[in-house]
Amino acid sequence: MENVRVDLEEKRKRQARRILEAIEVGMIKRLRAKEEEIAKIGKLNWALEQKVKSLCVENQIWRELAQTNEATANALRTNLEQVLAQFKDERRFNDEDAATVVAAGADLMEDAQSCCGSTGGVDVDDLRGNEGKDMEAGWRRLGWGAKDKEEEEGKTKRKGWTKSRMCRECGREESCVLMLPCRHLCVCTVCGSSLNTCPVCRSFKTGSVHVNLS
Repeated sequence: MENVRVDLEEKRKRQARRILEAIEVGMIKRLRAKEEEIAKIGKLNWALEQKVKSLCVENQIWRELAQTNEATANALRTNLEQVLAQFKDERRFNDEDAATVVAAGADLMEDAQSCCGSTGGVDVDDLRGNEGKDMEAGWRRLGWGAKDKEEEEGKTKRKGWTKSRMCRECGREESCVLMLPCRHLCVCTVCGSSLNTCPVCRSFKTGSVHVNLS
């Protein structure tokens, strides 16, 4: 009886050990699975954090680009307003010069009529002598001289305006590139692509914008 009891006790112990080993193996497998899942979630969180950082940087870049474009648009608007104002001033100056010439011609006509009236009612055709011819020639010279002066001033203004719009680097092409950040409209397309500094203020170029003034 004692031997049977000992055998049963040994069998019960072996069976209990096998059950414990099976439970331990199952728990180890579950723990490993959970650890792998935690590692995957950690990698996913890291990837999401990097994505969020990248989106923040991209958002900042787009914001700075929008601010730069807004500043460029404001600069272009200011330059266009200045160009239009300069055109208006030139037109007003030309109109004033033309009005001055017309007024001078009217004064000369009045002087000529007053001179004719002081001869006691004599017809102008009767005074076509040397003095009348000299007066008429002088009046014509004065009139044509004023007209020539007006044309010469107009040409000078147009030439100065055209020269001011030429490229400050090569001097051959029209300025159509706006340098950033100094906002000087001072170089042509060819020079704008090769220059690193502004030819006006010598500041370093961070960007450029092509302006169509046609």
